[in-house]
Amino acid sequence: MKKLPNFKALINYYPTEKGGLVSPVSTGFRATFLFPFELQTYIGAQTFEEEELIFPGDSVSVDVTLINAELFLDKLYTGMDFEISDNTGTIGNGIIVAVYS
Repeated sequence: MKKLPNFKALINYYPTEKGGLVSPVSTGFRATFLFPFELQTYIGAQTFEEEELIFPGDSVSVDVTLINAELFLDKLYTGMDFEISDNTGTIGNGIIVAVYS
């Protein structure tokens, strides 16, 4: 069963020189999302609508599906900011532009 996205966000991926992505990513890319005032991090699967590949330094509109975050979903709101990281550190930041019910 395919899960529906939880929210749409505008994400800014840092360039490689600033610790961001080293190689391009595509739909299905999973990263760790850290929200303000939330101690737990969440894994989010990203779906890119406009581009097939996202390169370091790009800013894109993304649909995000958080995994195992059912208890946190009601805390999401439009305008909420967050950071994205992978195993190398923080690779970008973003802001929620729409929350899907």
